Amino acid sequence: MDPLFKVEVLSQTANPQQVIYAAMHQDYAESFVWDDRSTFPAEDKAGDLVIRNLLGGNRGHFGPLEHPQMVLNCGWFPHSTMQQIRTHRVGISFDVQCLAGETEVTFVKASGSLHKLPIAELYDLWNNGEKAVRERKIRGRQGEEPGEYRRDCKKRLRRMKLRVLNEATGVFEISHLQDVMCSGEQPVYRLTMADGKTLDCTANHRLFTIDGWQHMGDALGLLTDDRHQVIAMTKDCEVMCNGLVRTDALYSQKSWFIAQADKGLNARELAELAGCSVEVIRHWSRQHGVKLASGRHQGLKTVVGNGLYRDRDWLQGQLAQGLHADEIAQLANCSIESVKKWVYHYGLQLNKRPSGTTNPWNKNRGGYELNLSPESREIRQQNAKLHTRRGSDSNFWKGGVSSDRTLIGAWTRQIAPQVHEKFDYVCQSCAKKGAELHAHHLVPVFADESLAYEFDNLVSVCKDCHEDIHSQHREAEFAQNFQPLLESESWAPKPKPNGRKLMAHPVKVVQVEFLGIQTTYDLEVAGEWHNFVANGVVVHNSFRYTGNKIVEVAEGKRDVEEVFYMRPLGFYTDRNGKKYEYTEDLRQDDLAWCLEGAKRYALRISQGFSEEHARSLIAFDVRQHWVMSANVRSLMHLMDLRAKDDAQLECQHLCELIFPHFEAWVPSVAAWYQKNRWGKARLSP
Repeated sequence: MDPLFKVEVLSQTANPQQVIYAAMHQDYAESFVWDDRSTFPAEDKAGDLVIRNLLGGNRGHFGPLEHPQMVLNCGWFPHSTMQQIRTHRVGISFDVQCLAGETEVTFVKASGSLHKLPIAELYDLWNNGEKAVRERKIRGRQGEEPGEYRRDCKKRLRRMKLRVLNEATGVFEISHLQDVMCSGEQPVYRLTMADGKTLDCTANHRLFTIDGWQHMGDALGLLTDDRHQVIAMTKDCEVMCNGLVRTDALYSQKSWFIAQADKGLNARELAELAGCSVEVIRHWSRQHGVKLASGRHQGLKTVVGNGLYRDRDWLQGQLAQGLHADEIAQLANCSIESVKKWVYHYGLQLNKRPSGTTNPWNKNRGGYELNLSPESREIRQQNAKLHTRRGSDSNFWKGGVSSDRTLIGAWTRQIAPQVHEKFDYVCQSCAKKGAELHAHHLVPVFADESLAYEFDNLVSVCKDCHEDIHSQHREAEFAQNFQPLLESESWAPKPKPNGRKLMAHPVKVVQVEFLGIQTTYDLEVAGEWHNFVANGVVVHNSFRYTGNKIVEVAEGKRDVEEVFYMRPLGFYTDRNGKKYEYTEDLRQDDLAWCLEGAKRYALRISQGFSEEHARSLIAFDVRQHWVMSANVRSLMHLMDLRAKDDAQLECQHLCELIFPHFEAWVPSVAAWYQKNRWGKARLSP
């Protein structure tokens, strides 16, 4: 038929005929079948019993056949074949590139700190919603039953800022989720990087390497046996990772780290030596497996006053006299918080004044104030100067805010209601009406400050669009779309804030191991850059269809028939009996049409079109890979419908390639099926 068509087994239930026998036996036995497992018949004998007592007897009860499952990888078939097969009691996922459930996806909070969610938890939230704080006591307005319930949170998840990589600049940016999907059970491998990062993914998942996007298996030259165990990693591979690289970082050197920890240094002292933050030291202590000394009571806090508050007996004596925290603090010449901390540390109880006292300790005090000694206050000020970067030294410095800009902002907010009335409260970017609106300067203030107070220079945009325009630097694009005659080329350049940009850097993969068959997940990402950060590694998001191979056809790097499927030459008959011939001339016309479609696809991609949009221009029967899972019963049902003579030709060939695997897996059942049902178009129950 077609030399490229291929079907391989990814996984299958062990001893499937024994499993069917056990399920069949349990249906008619009063005893607990699991207790008899040591006396089960051998696999071939179990198969004979299944044929004699279940299939051969035509009892009409075929539930036991649904327990064993086989997972197949089908490749290079036309897309139409996959669409036909997926309608028949089988589970299919295609272009499989998946991550294990514990893989953490990186989001960025408004403060700049990170929020990491396991992808399995993200999938659960996306599809089932978040758990409500309170139970529903009565029936809901939509008929919901009383009890625990979950609230839809897709809108909130879509607005969360997903970290993505700008592949052109190497700088990390922000995008948003489009979809979160489960890709079924797949063989999962763990990649270990030189810096200690790990990533659990399938061999088909695409990673951003120093050589561009590559499937994990191809990038590593991964060799595996028929049980998916790793035989060898034949290629060196460096993947792009999240964050800045420090080649001189002392904390990454395990020998130095252990030597300092052996001296009894705590995390803060190590951070001062290495010139980094305490959080970095704590991260590397976990990476190196080193336990650091605690700094809680070992000189981390400065002793203030006379230090009596640290003496348990003295504290206990003062409390026994009925003194309160403020009175003890006055005697010890320290703060009230210091007294409270040490009282709680020793497990003692503070004396509390009765409520409604007429003379509270904080009466007439307007704010919080630490009762520090002059020496302690001086030390705090020195530490603040040492560890806090202010003004232009701060990473968040943006050049300051002038009084003029403050006045412009105040005027804009004041005039905004009139702007929104002018535009009938409709966002001029997304056309949404009634949303929270902002007044946006069509010609930005940075481009021409003389237009800052011009009413006609203001347009209404919703909050989300306004944030997107400025965060993604789309001021010129929006202005051109709104008023095409506006010449944005003459604008002054937008000022860029100082500070470091978060860059991707390559890290070598040093080890790969097979973890087993696991449930896997993937994301679909909005925007120009279709990637995200998983466990600190830049990975590709899910694409329903991959487009690189189509571009390679247009560029002459791939043969047309390697990517697009064409039927063999010859005579054919349709379902109504009409005969026709597929000739060489017709085939060449179709190949030329596929090539032209691939070129049009490549052109649209170069113009910035999304892959999903551009794909509508190519032939439907692009070759497709997919993973298919089925049980014994559904496989027989599939072959009943698609192995018969009047079925689609490619589906017939798929069944012919599946059957040898089916025969090797359940030989007795397959022999019975071939004799009684193969090609006879009888429908399995």
